[in-house]
Amino acid sequence: MKKNILLIDDDQVFNFLSTKVLGRLGITEGIHTASNGRDALNLIKGSFTDNNFPDIIFLDINMPIMDGFGFIEAFKKMTMPHKENVVIAIVTSSQDSNDIRRAKELGIAHYLTKPISEKTLRPVLESAGTLPSA
Repeated sequence: MKKNILLIDDDQVFNFLSTKVLGRLGITEGIHTASNGRDALNLIKGSFTDNNFPDIIFLDINMPIMDGFGFIEAFKKMTMPHKENVVIAIVTSSQDSNDIRRAKELGIAHYLTKPISEKTLRPVLESAGTLPSA
């Protein structure tokens, strides 16, 4: 089943390369990007409907204006249908144990370090029901 994906990262090269990797997998209905958490929240509030709401969010931690943790906290407060079905995966260069701990405390099951590959994406895509479990 094809999924709508939201990439939230201020690194445009990462967004470009991730779009290419995800596109090669043939699993996307649409790929949207935002350069920080605030822009992503505005995109979600203004551009998405129940029919095209993101199924998977790939989120960087370190961004200007609103970081990834701020986005997660604000996203959890939003009221919208099927929000609990959205899979959020942190994709960052940080391997700081405090960041990993905080992500777990916020209920984030997927913590990936950059760069991503088809292999590192597999657990995220399986949990979103895009790929069958290996």
